[in-house]
Amino acid sequence: MKPEIYENNEEGIKVVYKNEQWSVSIKNWKLDNDIAGVGKMEVHHTTDEQFILTSGKALLITADEKDGVFSNIELTPMEIGKVMQVPMEQWFFSITQKDTKTIYIQRSDCSMENSEIKYLTPEQIADVQERARELLK
Repeated sequence: MKPEIYENNEEGIKVVYKNEQWSVSIKNWKLDNDIAGVGKMEVHHTTDEQFILTSGKALLITADEKDGVFSNIELTPMEIGKVMQVPMEQWFFSITQKDTKTIYIQRSDCSMENSEIKYLTPEQIADVQERARELLK
């Protein structure tokens, strides 16, 4: 028996494997994750999420949130072949460049019903974009 092979050669995210416990997605660049598209953060309430950079350059943004306000916004460069873990209840987002491909793994029941999105302020967006440009040189 040959192994099953999964890929995503399109822009954006594609769930390539899913079972009852977990799912694997391949994420390629899309405008929403470009430096110019930065503006929101996401949180999962029921699952951790692991990211693996396979090509290109990417940053993982993490932040604390209290009463709708983000603080301690960190930008961490992803390294090819290393697993980055975002625990559940941690706000995050990623910035990628055109040639970037990442793989991520999470519980298969993760959806917008058990996740949230909140938006950064214009000042926070400008700060993140400035720092991201420096880190992705």
